[in-house]
Amino acid sequence: MKNILIINLRRLGDVYTTGHLINSINTTEGNNVALLTYKESAKAAKNLKNLSKLYTIDRKEIITLKNNKLFSDGFALEQLFNQLQEIKDQQWDEIINYSNDIVGAYLCSYLRASTQKVVGVHFNNERNVVTGSDWEILFNDVLPIVKYSPIHFVDCYHKMIGVEVSREGEKLITNSSHNAVAFSNMNTIRRGQAGSENTAKIIGIQLKTADLSKDIPENTLVQLIGEIRKNSELVPVILIAPTADERRYAAEINEKFENDLVIIEADLEAVASVLMNIDLLLTPDTAIKHMADLTETPVLEISLGHSPFLKQGSYSEGSLILTDIITDRIFTKSGEQTVSNITAQDIMASILFHFSKTQSIRPRLTDNVTLYKCSFDKLGARYSVAAGTVDSQTEIHRLMSRQFINVAFDQQESVEIYDDVIDFGTTAASSWSTLEKSNVTNVMKDLLGTLRSLLQSLENRKSSRDFVLNLGKLISHSDDNSIVQIPVTMFKTKIEGINAKTFEENAKEVELLLYDLKTDIQKILLCIKNLEDKVSSQKKADFIGKGTEANS
Repeated sequence: MKNILIINLRRLGDVYTTGHLINSINTTEGNNVALLTYKESAKAAKNLKNLSKLYTIDRKEIITLKNNKLFSDGFALEQLFNQLQEIKDQQWDEIINYSNDIVGAYLCSYLRASTQKVVGVHFNNERNVVTGSDWEILFNDVLPIVKYSPIHFVDCYHKMIGVEVSREGEKLITNSSHNAVAFSNMNTIRRGQAGSENTAKIIGIQLKTADLSKDIPENTLVQLIGEIRKNSELVPVILIAPTADERRYAAEINEKFENDLVIIEADLEAVASVLMNIDLLLTPDTAIKHMADLTETPVLEISLGHSPFLKQGSYSEGSLILTDIITDRIFTKSGEQTVSNITAQDIMASILFHFSKTQSIRPRLTDNVTLYKCSFDKLGARYSVAAGTVDSQTEIHRLMSRQFINVAFDQQESVEIYDDVIDFGTTAASSWSTLEKSNVTNVMKDLLGTLRSLLQSLENRKSSRDFVLNLGKLISHSDDNSIVQIPVTMFKTKIEGINAKTFEENAKEVELLLYDLKTDIQKILLCIKNLEDKVSSQKKADFIGKGTEANS
């Protein structure tokens, strides 16, 4: 049995995502999992199942004391220490910094004496960042700089902690009376639409997010609801939070349909019961989306604004994500937001695709709009293109980066990834392979030059300047938009973390890291070779197929 503390000081949606990890940890019988959040996020944390204890920090109170000129800053610190005292007085087997931010890092460092192990960002006594594993380096240093994330945050956290993802079991606490009411009401709605509760499909539409740039435009929503209402087998219901703004917005939309729409108002405790009784949730990037993942409710996510769907998208088998082509997306909040190409017709086509039995016919979408489907492989959630416009080189690069992580970290390949790459065409796959082999060759030359100058500097200190220049040239590849960016960035992070005292000790550690980087580059070449073998096999199959068609 382990005593585990998870620190998650982020927003409601991020707190809900912790439910996946808590569920997986609790597959080991007897584990006690506690969670530390800000007080304003506690309403989400209270809905998570399998928590043994919930701790909170009253951020507003601490900030008020800090900003009040009548009081010393010491009062704010004292209040923070008081709120953490119960945690510090306990002994924890693991403390997990799920926030992965500076505040979480300082808290983990403060609690270091109360635990045997810290997972995630924290500091040692010299205030240097401590890295526990390659998975932590991947999460902290690689994923923030790669343009299109090859792995979901939830899966990366599981790997950092060393637990297998468990998608079985209840992850949310629900109210039995709410469940019964929701079940009864939804069946009434189905019967009212189609005369039979077994045929009509209910689509819950979430109207608002906390960020206007992520919201589905009102005119798109109105057109979409009109399209859904034309289909006798589909029923739209509007989902809103119990706030004046959302009530007002829902009422404005309802007026356009002669107040004939079903509007469901539910708080965070009740909305889980609603989600369990609808057939599809249509939503932008919201906390409700993360709740739907925990209840295994299918999601059609409309990814707009800076929503980082490749890192934190819908996380359930078969869920769909509709987005502008990712090469046009700006995933940082500070970036300029372009107008979306997504239309009501695109969303409707995606809904019909979801409900089709075989999903063999891909929907037609507006130019520069892409539909992704979530499936699971050995590494976790993988987003594959289901329909729409794609940049094949970008998609192949994203998938092969994922394949490299499979091979380098878990020593195993995913056949499904190669299949997804081949779907973009053998010509596209070959073009990517050719370019990446050139990139790998350049890095390998710089690596060997660095290694050679390092060995020379050990014999003659005057050669140290050449080593520094070569090392800088090698590290500069961490800025390349290439698959080698991943291992070079990890190498750079490890180099920066060396704390040896003498030149000889430093040189020895650098030498070992250079050989590790060389091994990783060879693994990239292995992935490329295996892809080329798949391309060759596919070309032969296509040739034989054409010959058979010609003879028939």
